[in-house]
Formats: sequence, structure tokens, C-alpha cells
Amino acid sequence: MGGLRRLRPASYRSPFMAALIFNAAFGFSLAALAAWSAGYVFKKQRLAAIAAWSLGLAWLALSAGLAALWLKLGRPPLSNQYESLLVLLWFIFPLAFYFYRATGKTEIVPAAALAASALFGAAALLDSTARPLMPALRSDWLIIHVLSSMAAYAAFALAAAAAAWTLRKDRAGIPEDFLLRLTKAGFAFLTLGIITGSVWADTAWGAWWSWDPKETWSLITWLAYAVALHLRKNGVRGATFSIILIVCFALVLFTYFGVNFLLGGMHSYA
Repeated sequence: MGGLRRLRPASYRSPFMAALIFNAAFGFSLAALAAWSAGYVFKKQRLAAIAAWSLGLAWLALSAGLAALWLKLGRPPLSNQYESLLVLLWFIFPLAFYFYRATGKTEIVPAAALAASALFGAAALLDSTARPLMPALRSDWLIIHVLSSMAAYAAFALAAAAAAWTLRKDRAGIPEDFLLRLTKAGFAFLTLGIITGSVWADTAWGAWWSWDPKETWSLITWLAYAVALHLRKNGVRGATFSIILIVCFALVLFTYFGVNFLLGGMHSYA
């Protein structure tokens, strides 16, 4: 329960409101994962449908929570890692829905539920205290930079979870072409995030690029996905490509979480 309580933003005083917004979304994600797992084991299609509905409810709860947090703070919830992680989570759900609409396959449900549950769990470990914005963060470029970066990380998270799903023995359900589409979308958003981040850095600190640890590891991650796409174009397929995507996502995790805790730098607040 201690971890769930930490999902509540410090600005909120109502336990009901806290449960409604983020704890409920976390619970729905876990319910989706459990329902799909049970349906897969016992061959019950009805449980798969329940899992899909649970994911939809998780997204609605998260959307309501982010809107309420925005109204409460009087600014977009993008100023620290806790807030940006909630935005990252928000992007996972429409990406999963897009997959379903594009392919008609429901196998994306466990991948999305796994990614969402893991990231909600990570959010429980972060400091949720809302603080006044630093002067450097009072910029419209912040919104574009963070939104594009979080959209990229969401696409990469879903691609990695889906890639892990394809490593099953039967390898059924998730078309490999969709892994490629997710990776391309994530790469495009990450490119936009790096570019807008450079513009923002020049505005805030007077330099386009400072080799700050977060900047450096963002570039390393970008290069890793560029190599992954190059290898895919040159014939790398199947389990090898799936493993590459999982390894690349490990770089995303280090860039997003590890750099802040281990290396610090100008982005330590994010």
C-alpha cells in the first residue's frame, strides 16, 4: 500500500481523488494483465475481452488524472520525472489501440498491459511532490520537447513488450511489420525530441548542445535505434530483431531513469 500511496500527487488531499486518478489506472492495468494471462492459460476468449476493457478504463482514469493535475497545478504536468512518466504512460494506450485498429489482433493487449503495469510500478517509486517551475522550464519548447520524447519512449516501450511477446515458441499474433512501424514512429518522435530539446537548451542555457549526460545518452539511444532500423532494412528478421529492440529499450530505460540517479546533470530534475 505504501507504493500505491506514493502515486498520489502531493497537491491532492482527497484519498478518493488519488484512488480515482492514478491508483485506479494502475489497478486496471494490473487487472488487464491478470485477465489476459488467465484467458491465455485457460483458453477463455471472454477474459481477453475483459482485459481489453480494463486497459480502456486504465486510460480513461489516467486521462482524468492528468487533466485534474493540470488544472490543480495551473500548468502542463511535464516538469519532473514523475509527471513526465504519467504522460509517457498515457501515450501507450492510443498506440495499442492503433495497433488493434490496424491489425484486428488483440495480442497487443498483454504487451500494453505489461508495459503500463511496469511503468506504473516505476511511478510508485518516484517523488510525486509538485514544486514551482524552474525559470528554464517556463518555455513552450518544454511542452514540445517532453511530449515528443515521451511519445518516443512509449512507442519503444510497446515495441519492446511486443517483441518479448513474439519470442514465445508459437510466435503468433503480433506481425513483425508492426514492430517496425512502432520503432519508426518512436525514432521519428525521438528525433523531434532531440531537435526541440536543442532549441530549448539554446534558449534556456545559451548552448545548443552541452554533452550533458542526458543529452549524450539520448544521442546514444538514437544511434542504437538508427542501427536497429538499418539492420532491419538489410535483412535482420525474427527473433534477432526482437532481441535487438529489447536491448535498445534497455538504453531507453537507462537514459530516462539511470542517468538521473547515477549521472545527474542539468536534466536531473527530469
